[in-house]
Amino acid sequence: MKNHTVLFVDDEANILKALKRLLRHEPFEVLTATSASEALEQLQRFDIQVVISDQRMPEMSGADFLSRIRERHPETIRMMLTGYTEIDVAVEAINRGEIFRLITKPWNEDELKSSLRQAIDHFQMKQEIKRLNQVSREQNFKLQDMNRNLEDKVRERTHQVDQKNRDLRKGYIQTIRALAEAIDAKDAYTRGHSERVAVYASRLARELNLDKKMIERVYFSGLLHDVGKIGIPDAIISKPARLTEMEYEEIKRHPEIGAKILEPIEFLSNIAPCVRHHHEWFDGSSRGYPDRLAGNKIPLPSRIILVADTVEAMTSDRPYRKGLPMTVVIDELAKFSGRQFDPTIVDAFMRLLEQEGDEFLSKDEKFDIDAFIDG
Repeated sequence: MKNHTVLFVDDEANILKALKRLLRHEPFEVLTATSASEALEQLQRFDIQVVISDQRMPEMSGADFLSRIRERHPETIRMMLTGYTEIDVAVEAINRGEIFRLITKPWNEDELKSSLRQAIDHFQMKQEIKRLNQVSREQNFKLQDMNRNLEDKVRERTHQVDQKNRDLRKGYIQTIRALAEAIDAKDAYTRGHSERVAVYASRLARELNLDKKMIERVYFSGLLHDVGKIGIPDAIISKPARLTEMEYEEIKRHPEIGAKILEPIEFLSNIAPCVRHHHEWFDGSSRGYPDRLAGNKIPLPSRIILVADTVEAMTSDRPYRKGLPMTVVIDELAKFSGRQFDPTIVDAFMRLLEQEGDEFLSKDEKFDIDAFIDG
């Protein structure tokens, strides 16, 4: 029995037929609509978990349609399937429709199926979180009732405000983490990469005795440092071998794309320059990009992320090699300290490594995040 339903919206009937044929054996029901109005009508009639829309449609654009879905059916997972990969399309879809994934035509069949399964899993996860939040709220109400006659009113209200602020703060981090996870999910080998980079970077920031606001900025910049990869073709992102020179030039665009995505979002605007410059070289070498900044002209979070990103990438498995031992990482950082890396940050990493050894890589990342929220 198929418990979930996916709706494809495209004004080309042959594409819809091809999609239905491709997905006929998948464990979900597939509906189709040739216009936005038809799709909206089906959303009223059926329980639909995932909507995948084309961008170029005569009645309204995919971004407009997905924005309307976001308003009327906020829990429905929204995706875009389009042959137009300009960055303004991606930015508009993300900002207005809050899409889960951008898939380009012609699609890779296995990637499309995987993306749909992940979207349904994401829907189920959101529903479970909603259920748990409801349970948590009910339990909190019961606890408040039990303690109401025992606590001082002022203390009770102060506690409630503090708890609410913590929940909002945690929700803020979870929202950003969800966006980072959506990017990492494009490649199985990088799943969790952004989270690990953010954790390593925040611990380096604390080792440098930075204030709490700067640690927060470093952490969020680490989570979102690769968000620009949404504008890079999947074939390059998930290529199971080293990139060609042309492909490498294409992927070098992701810091600029990421900054353009984040700049219009008010609460992330101060993260944008950190994302833009996280591949600059400390000595201003032409190997850094996109602007060949040098030294302190590179934002401090960017310099911290570069070290954390390098450590995570070198110690993780990739399609073309296994993760490298820490001795190789140490040699690499030492060799390029003052050239690619800020020596102050390399020294901070060495201090942490001296204190923790290989445990630096095996720390429970959730513990680190909770400590960051409560700190």
